[in-house]
Amino acid sequence: MKQYQEIPLDSAHRLINHGPVGLVATRSEQGVYNIAPIAWISPVQKDPPKLLAVVGHSHQTYRNIVETKEFAVCVPHFSQTRLIRQTGKSTGAEIDKFREFKIKTFHANHLDFMLPQGCLGYLECTVFKHYVQEKTDIIVGSILSASVMQSMFDKRFLTEKAEGKTLHHLGGSLFCTVSDQLIDFDDEQ
Repeated sequence: MKQYQEIPLDSAHRLINHGPVGLVATRSEQGVYNIAPIAWISPVQKDPPKLLAVVGHSHQTYRNIVETKEFAVCVPHFSQTRLIRQTGKSTGAEIDKFREFKIKTFHANHLDFMLPQGCLGYLECTVFKHYVQEKTDIIVGSILSASVMQSMFDKRFLTEKAEGKTLHHLGGSLFCTVSDQLIDFDDEQ
């Protein structure tokens, strides 16, 4: 397993501010672990750190978050496309995704979640607010802990490195990764 380090909470937003798809890890009240990809995840504020996730009512992930008031957002590496596809095309209400897809895991640092190995980082959250919508709800989470792969973070994700590439949902079955090119506005004249 790759080594993770906790980062200061005032940097937690930097794990998701570039818009990656997240794998949201949850647990039911009965202790059954689940994981599902969620494309609509965003930082909300830096201090205290909060994020939002938009989750559909029909998903087991949604039911688990509503029941336990806890979840974790994992930031997968782009090489984990198969994991994202498998966990997105199945439901945790019918199968144990961790067992079915033989997902290698480790335990989160602070909350009771199973997290997939190989993700670049993860955020452990409790529900701060829950905004009910028609088919999808907005879940605002208070970030309790942020951890990242040591070699992929230096005040930000190192997305220009092949080892730091994340996936970004374009719609339907299309995804992309970020460019290798960095643009520093401070360098422009």
